[in-house]
Amino acid sequence: MKFIFIADLHLSGYSQDKIVENLPERLNSIKNVLYEIADYAINNNIFTIVIGGDILHGKSIIHALAQSVMLEYFRNYNGKLQFVIIDGNHDLSGKGNDAISALLSLDNEPNVKRIINPEVLWDKVLFVPYSFNMVDYIKENKCKYLVSHFGLDEGMLNNGLSIVADISITDLVGKYEYVLLGHYHKPQEIIRDDISLYYSGSLIQLDWGEKNEDKRFLVVDLETDNIESVNINNYVKYCEFILTEDNYEDIIEKSKELKNNGHYVRLVKTDENIKTTKLEKEFVIIDKTEKDITNRNITSNMSLSDKCKKFLEIRDIDNIKHYKYLEVAREIYEEYNY
Repeated sequence: MKFIFIADLHLSGYSQDKIVENLPERLNSIKNVLYEIADYAINNNIFTIVIGGDILHGKSIIHALAQSVMLEYFRNYNGKLQFVIIDGNHDLSGKGNDAISALLSLDNEPNVKRIINPEVLWDKVLFVPYSFNMVDYIKENKCKYLVSHFGLDEGMLNNGLSIVADISITDLVGKYEYVLLGHYHKPQEIIRDDISLYYSGSLIQLDWGEKNEDKRFLVVDLETDNIESVNINNYVKYCEFILTEDNYEDIIEKSKELKNNGHYVRLVKTDENIKTTKLEKEFVIIDKTEKDITNRNITSNMSLSDKCKKFLEIRDIDNIKHYKYLEVAREIYEEYNY
């Protein structure tokens, strides 16, 4: 038997996004990816999709539009695909025994099985939904496969940092051979002789914090124990490139193509010799050039006007804008008698 594993959909209203195909942009991207994955499953004779938590985003808030996309998705594949889902922390409102799942609306969907309490399926996969007492249960039990939603001590955030968590890899070794997790959005795996652990990652780049990440889903073969990573394509991307003298032309060409296809692009400037003034109307430019603040060629015998002009040159301000900046400087000087 094979199944597809995904997690961290984070369906939400995304009310600040522009509207694309009658949906907020990120919600539309998530929808497109979900259908891409479902179609892949059908085309490859895979009939089960497992979702490892955080289907919804708002915890105590259920956005009607997001819920509509969710329900429509499951219903469109009724009779074609089965879904097994668990709660993530974002799917729950409240704490401890008082926590209520926002996924209750799925309990009557005929092709959706929501795991409410820890349960073993297919004789070898232990499903443990997010809960206040999940850590103890995971540490005290064992199974060939574990599907759950938590942060691992050795896991990595999108910024490349790790945080102290309640579960480490040593807590899982000897109890589980394969671990499939939601929670961390960065796709990653920890593969050792005694355990193989995977975060499938979020389905799309949800913001600039996930820039340049390749998103994927996992195909799990329970007969061969093979776990394959398949890249996702159908979403709006956040792309950031570092400009150098060697790659300048190639990066600009690539950036324009990405932007024309609806993606977001930022360019990072680290060399002050690279001129980016003409690019500012098209792209966000991040200036990370190292400037020598000890030698700016601004001397004490220069007039205030000359000092300001020199400063604008050092900051690589377009000459056309100098007049405006100098006017503001003059007004400040006159008001405060500098």
